[in-house]
Amino acid sequence: MIDVSLLFFTRNEMRIENFEAFVKIAHLRSFTQAAEECFCTQATISQRIKNLENYYKTQLLDRVGRDVKLTVAGQRVLPHCEAVIKAIRDSKNELVILNKLSTGELNVCSSNTPGTYILPQALSDFHLLYPSVNIESQIKYAKDVISEVSYGRECELGFVSQPAETGLDDKKLHFEPLLRDRLTVIVSPQHPMVLTKWEGKTSIPLSELHGLSLLTSNRKSTTVKNVERTSGTKVNFKQVVALGSMEAVKKAVELNTGVAIASHFLIQDEVKKGRLLSFSIDDVSINRYIMLVHRKNVSLSPVARAFIKKLKEDLIANYPKLYCGFSGQTGSNSNI
Repeated sequence: MIDVSLLFFTRNEMRIENFEAFVKIAHLRSFTQAAEECFCTQATISQRIKNLENYYKTQLLDRVGRDVKLTVAGQRVLPHCEAVIKAIRDSKNELVILNKLSTGELNVCSSNTPGTYILPQALSDFHLLYPSVNIESQIKYAKDVISEVSYGRECELGFVSQPAETGLDDKKLHFEPLLRDRLTVIVSPQHPMVLTKWEGKTSIPLSELHGLSLLTSNRKSTTVKNVERTSGTKVNFKQVVALGSMEAVKKAVELNTGVAIASHFLIQDEVKKGRLLSFSIDDVSINRYIMLVHRKNVSLSPVARAFIKKLKEDLIANYPKLYCGFSGQTGSNSNI
């Protein structure tokens, strides 16, 4: 006669959530962080580890104060648990392929410029092609996007706007330049500098920014540092005002509160309508790239691969002169 209680516990011990909890803790070395990643309480994640240890009939983790370490058994079991999770995900991907993307999820995370001004059209087009795919797009600071993708959280793909000249210190990620993203100085047509010095110009000396009020989305932005690094010149602004978002910055510039340095993707409509003027800086090329970010040595899901294909088609059609058309590993952990 079967012991029903034993059958119940065995089934609980073999649940995929238990393997995922163990793998998360093994990598993060923290029950608290693992619980957050798994969207559950610490009590729940502790129970999942207990269930798995009951199945293996051995202790997998040691808690030493706040530190969590793998036991010898845990070290041996970890690769197999990772393989179990990968196998289940791969099997789901196979069904997605079989069903021609009639199911699946697309989770992307982007910094402000690509997330607000470039991806919405591609996401909309992708939804029309594959209406059954669940889509979630988040907008965060670039460093948070990189962290999100690096640690293999919810977002499989990331998109950031990064300077091309600076190094990248996250060796787990692959960065692919998609579009060139040119930065320009933006001002109100009524700004005193326009009325006295800049009228009719398309480019201005960097020195003429000295003493002006600079508007920025956040104080951690590295835009000014990148300009100074590229030009080799220190810019002494009268003051730097952080307004929380680039939409707020654009509105404040329109109201003649100060000047700003922004991606040309952000201000195309305002410039066409004459609400803003944009200027390049003499002898200084301020370029970034819109970058695709994903983990190295990890197979992308069929949904992610299909979206990248559709995105590139859209970018080639809409921005033929800005499309990079090559892949590489470059970038930085900037917040711009």
